[in-house]
Amino acid sequence: MPLLRRDDRSILGREETLRSWLVKGRDPIIQEIDGLDIGWGGVQRWATARMADVGDGLHLDFACGVGSFLAQLGWRFPEAHLVGLNIDFSGPHEPVRELLSRAGVKCLLVRADARRMPFPDRRFDSVSCFLGLQDIEIGFGEEGLRAALSEAARILRQGGTLTVVDEFPFDKMDRLLERLPFRTVGRAEQSLDAKWSRPVAERAVELYADGWVDQMRISESHERARVRVEVLRRMRSEMERQLAVQGYYVPFGPARMVEARKIR
Repeated sequence: MPLLRRDDRSILGREETLRSWLVKGRDPIIQEIDGLDIGWGGVQRWATARMADVGDGLHLDFACGVGSFLAQLGWRFPEAHLVGLNIDFSGPHEPVRELLSRAGVKCLLVRADARRMPFPDRRFDSVSCFLGLQDIEIGFGEEGLRAALSEAARILRQGGTLTVVDEFPFDKMDRLLERLPFRTVGRAEQSLDAKWSRPVAERAVELYADGWVDQMRISESHERARVRVEVLRRMRSEMERQLAVQGYYVPFGPARMVEARKIR
């Protein structure tokens, strides 16, 4: 008997319920910004629908953040044994346990650095990372990014699949994977289903600039302030370009998905 793989209609209803809980009591602009975390404008549903079936295997989602992609994995693959790894579960990631509980998804959460995963070789049947690679690169540079992907290769069994979704161009994804024991078996691109007005966009870029600086883990206050000014300038420039060209702001994307199979 084949394992159950839920369809998008069921998942969409679960997203709406979880989003209502997450943004309850917040002002309308923050509701729209924070509500994007659940589903990421349909991109998470799109990604799990395209993924190789996780089945009842052991699956790791690293740089899992607040856990919204883990929720999607649990909804799409309810028989899977899920593990989420993140460098911390505090600050913006603190709701992860309650979020997964309300999502009805069982998951083992492991606090650890993705550059040094605390798992034995070939432990997992499949591995994923949703928008976490860019966070690793912000915090630890390309060297840190390559270290995390090398660890993903180490802990994945031969024949297992790595799925990464991020904003990186495909040629950058290829360069990051080319020296690792992977063969790319699929790639796809999807735009975010979000069109934000100026008031939402202006508030969002302020929050995203703060988040960027936090990811960089800068302790010195003057340097934090300097970096924030530069990041905010860059984000506002892109915001103004989009508002002028298309009349709305899309906060990220397009999302690019690469699936790679471990070949040795």
